[in-house]
Formats: sequence, structure tokens, C-alpha cells
Amino acid sequence: MRPDQSGGSASENPAPISRQFDEIAFLYDELMVGVPYSAWVNYVERILHRMGRRTESFVDRKMRVLDLCCGTGSAGILMAERGYDVTGIDISAEMIEAARRKARCAGRRIDFHVGDASAFSIPGKFDLAISLFDSLNYILDASRLQQAFHRVSAHLEQDGLFIFDMNTEFALAAGFFDQSNAATRGPVVYDWKSSYNAMTRICRIAMKFIYRRETPPREVELVHYQRAYDVEEVCEMLRTSGFEVHAVYDGYTFHPATRRSDRVFFVARKA
Repeated sequence: MRPDQSGGSASENPAPISRQFDEIAFLYDELMVGVPYSAWVNYVERILHRMGRRTESFVDRKMRVLDLCCGTGSAGILMAERGYDVTGIDISAEMIEAARRKARCAGRRIDFHVGDASAFSIPGKFDLAISLFDSLNYILDASRLQQAFHRVSAHLEQDGLFIFDMNTEFALAAGFFDQSNAATRGPVVYDWKSSYNAMTRICRIAMKFIYRRETPPREVELVHYQRAYDVEEVCEMLRTSGFEVHAVYDGYTFHPATRRSDRVFFVARKA
């Protein structure tokens, strides 16, 4: 789930992020076909093991996982296949509908909810919350990111873990979103161009997609925004929300994040 946002430049009024992802839900899985979801889940499990949280320690039930900003459910379905009890939430109704279809096809019972990361309330408590693929960078207002952390804390059991990743200012300022596969013959052609505002710390990404499985090919153009947050700023928000920050890792490693890390993973425990 990518939360609704406000921000951008003074001359722009960004469309609600729910609508932005609704518009590309029909092609999202083909766009993300190269993403190594299993490697991401492996990394989360390695962090769990490092924290002494092994699934076999839950002798009377499965580990309950909240997949925040779950998109079309690919990571959550993988975790369900590995024995976790997964609940997913995303602000895009179209993405959630795709997730439900995929879970049914995979024979997995997963509760999926439509909701905003900054304001959600769903039944139950969880042992682990995850948010992957820099989803929380889409919250452009720091107060709303703080609210999201409060909501996660409210839905975690005491001693529960929160693991999530964010793009860094280094990545957003360096143009890591400037990507194109226009030379390929695949079903989804995309061209992305980004610009970073150092004053607001907001990155604007103009995206164009061509979906070739339809005749004539469907073209979609939209703009996404992400905000860069300082590591210590995020850590302080977590502490204010009742978490202890155990680690901030350089992406996919167990090395401490540095000023040149492009993606960082936060590992926090509800105190």
C-alpha cells in the first residue's frame, strides 16, 4: 500500500497515489517480472534468524505477518508458501484485487485489505510487519510517516518486529529512477525520467508505459513522487512510536548503512 500523498512542487497537485497505482495495476506484475521476490523474502528471513525469530519457535501457531503496502501480493504469497500467516494491505483497490486473484490461483488463504498506511485499522495483532520496495518513500509528509509508524506499532504484539526498506537521498538525487527499456521487445515498455529537489527532498518521476499485449498498445503516462528521509530522522520517528531500532543495514547486507547506501533496511522492535 502506498499512502495518499500531498507535496511535490508548488505548481503541481499530485494525483492521489491510489489512483496512480490503480492505473498500472493491470501491467504491474509483468513490469516487475524481473524482481527477485524470493531473494527479498530470503533477506527478511535472514534478518529474522539474526534477531532470533525463527518460525519453528511458534509451536502453537504460525508467525503472523502484516505486509504493509503489499501491492499485488507477490512477497506475501511467497511468505505464505513458507508457512507464515500473512495479511496484506494496500491503498490501491486494483492492486488488492490482483493480489486476491493471485492468492486464489496459488491456493493460499491471505486476508487482503484496502487501506492507507497512515490511517489503517484492521483486526488482530501481528508478530512481524514488513514494508518492501521503498513503499514508505511515497509518504511525502513527515507527520504522516510518523502516523504510519504509530499504526504499525498499534498492530504489533509486544516485542514484535518491523522490517522495511527505503530509498536514500543518495539514490534519489543520483537519478537512480532514470530507467528505460525502450529497446526491448517485451510486453511492457517503460521510460522513466526523474528530477530531485534538494530543498524539499522530493524526487519527481515522470513515467511512461506502453502495454503491448493490447491492440492497439495501451499507453499510460503518470507521475510518481518519493521523499528522501535522513536515517536518524526515521529512527527518531520509530522511537517516538514505541520502537527500539536494532539495526539500519545497507541494502541486502548486514553492514551498517553509510552515506553512499542507495537503499537501507530498518529493523525495529516494539518495546
